Amino acid sequence: MSESTWTGVQGSTGPLNTGTGDQHNHLTQNYFHDVAPPGAPPLRPLAADHLRWLDRRFVPPFGMTDAQEVLSTTGTLLLDGAPGSGRNATARVLLHRTPGPRVPRTITVDRQDADAELDGSYLGEGDRLLLDLADAGPDRWEAAHDRLPALHQVVQERGARLVVIVPHGTTRLSNELAAHRRTIVRPSGWVVLSLALRCDDFPLAEHIEELTGQLHARVTGDRPMGEVARLARLLGEARRSAPRGSAASWCAAALADLHDLAARAASAFGDLSDGRARALLFTTAMLPGTRPEALHAASEELLKEVGHPEDHRPLLEQEDLAQRFESISAFPRDDGTVAFETADYAAAVRTHFWRHLPGMRPAFRAWVDRSVRLLDLTSYERDTLIACCAEQCLAAGQYEPLLALAQEWAGDGPPRLVQAAIQILGHGLSDAGAGRTFRQRVYDWATDARVPPGLAGALVSVSAEVIASTHPDQALVRLHHLARRAPDGEDGARDQLLALALTEPRLHRLLLVRLADHLSRHSWSADVSLFRACAAPVLLLAPATDGRPVLEAQGLRAHVAGAWRALFAHWPETEWLPLAEEWMTAAGRTAAHQDILLDLLVRAAEPSPAALARLYTLSLRHRYAQRLRRKIDAAQGFKTVPSSF
Repeated sequence: MSESTWTGVQGSTGPLNTGTGDQHNHLTQNYFHDVAPPGAPPLRPLAADHLRWLDRRFVPPFGMTDAQEVLSTTGTLLLDGAPGSGRNATARVLLHRTPGPRVPRTITVDRQDADAELDGSYLGEGDRLLLDLADAGPDRWEAAHDRLPALHQVVQERGARLVVIVPHGTTRLSNELAAHRRTIVRPSGWVVLSLALRCDDFPLAEHIEELTGQLHARVTGDRPMGEVARLARLLGEARRSAPRGSAASWCAAALADLHDLAARAASAFGDLSDGRARALLFTTAMLPGTRPEALHAASEELLKEVGHPEDHRPLLEQEDLAQRFESISAFPRDDGTVAFETADYAAAVRTHFWRHLPGMRPAFRAWVDRSVRLLDLTSYERDTLIACCAEQCLAAGQYEPLLALAQEWAGDGPPRLVQAAIQILGHGLSDAGAGRTFRQRVYDWATDARVPPGLAGALVSVSAEVIASTHPDQALVRLHHLARRAPDGEDGARDQLLALALTEPRLHRLLLVRLADHLSRHSWSADVSLFRACAAPVLLLAPATDGRPVLEAQGLRAHVAGAWRALFAHWPETEWLPLAEEWMTAAGRTAAHQDILLDLLVRAAEPSPAALARLYTLSLRHRYAQRLRRKIDAAQGFKTVPSSF
């Protein structure tokens, strides 16, 4: 999916870093000292048990599938993502899930001349390396950037894997390296927290409603994954400290350890009597960590949206931005952006405005719409604004306005608006309370023949990357509808559907049954193409989890025969002949399954003499031609032979 997000909570115990910055897990001995020649950057191994612990608690961010494909096919991945999206955790999990002769290692570039030494001389065969340059300054990134092509060459030569975390949104990237760059977006905080609690044996199912109400605002929006991880850890500690307590008491204890800033946010609102100052306060809370000029522009848009009078004082008599930010306790950071002291305070301010000014909610949503469409925001700023809007709408139960925004943005808008729609849908689908409503709306749109191309593309993304992670059967159904209605040449839905269906035999069987049913009742050309892909002998004869071929699953052969029967009866020979030839060839190669394949084809073609004749013609190039002839004769009533069907 685009820049939409999903990463993992780093749970309730153990070493952890899901925000910005480097993390190095030091062992007492460097087991790879002999691999690195003198002068090479230090290589530090990541603890294998820590990686396994992290992997269990990991929720894939939006974009991880694409990132994994780049890493596996090219060997080098440049991983991008907003601070707090879980970049470091994603990089470690990607390397952990890639086979290698030794544990993944980090390249520690902490000397002035280290960037010039990224020549790969220290790389061993099959090594897995992580280079975290997320916080690299312009000079350091420039030096590393120029060395990366040579390092990539060594990675390929030695069958290694390299993940480089790049400064977020960097524009200094050559065209060659840009092909290796993929962006992830922060996953659903609630999904991440839920998984972390399950891994810690927290009785989540018993208290889901109670927990949702108390914790939802603490894990949504732009909160860094590190803060979600911290909350998971505090909940676990509260439960262990008072095992006989209730979910409410555990939540209260955990939240007490966090900064409950609701009263401070209310006080800040009350202390500001000027509407312009309040607009800047709300804007800064909705766009934390943003450039001052972007905050100013967004604040002015909000004032226009609510019809606030203009400030007619001469510009030189007005307060400058520094004074205005100071008045709301927002301060510049080292990177030139502006934010409050903590993300918790920004969330408290957002919640105060949204909860205590209910009449302003339509204006707030309209302002978000205008800002996403019109303002010159960076991808990070746009993502943050959308996430914060979704956070508040979902917490208030305002699902329809979010769905309306997604539909408008994905209509026929530019790619950035389609990406915005994907984000909105991703947040809604991952929300414990809104998930069912959003899945139903995705289904309604997927079955609508008039769905615009942009929205169809967004539905493919969220079905494959969000719904499939929790409701794979529903994702398969939605992708099937989208694949059938896709214009010629648009194979995104088809490819994602097949990729999902072939992840496990159960989903494979489900799609085959659906195709058999629809081929007999409808005339979707896409269904023929999908059946050809799903019914390839190499897939049907592959062993399922029980060790038997997929085709031998109870009742499946009857469905597959029904699909063939529909093809023979209603579709021209050019549509089914290539697959029939595959089956006939496979029957000649595998004696163990020859009767299964031949009997099924003959039974399916029985009502169609022309199809039977064509099958016999195809068999003449194989040694079993006479055997097939006897089966055809038996099907036509001339002679009876034993059948395996």
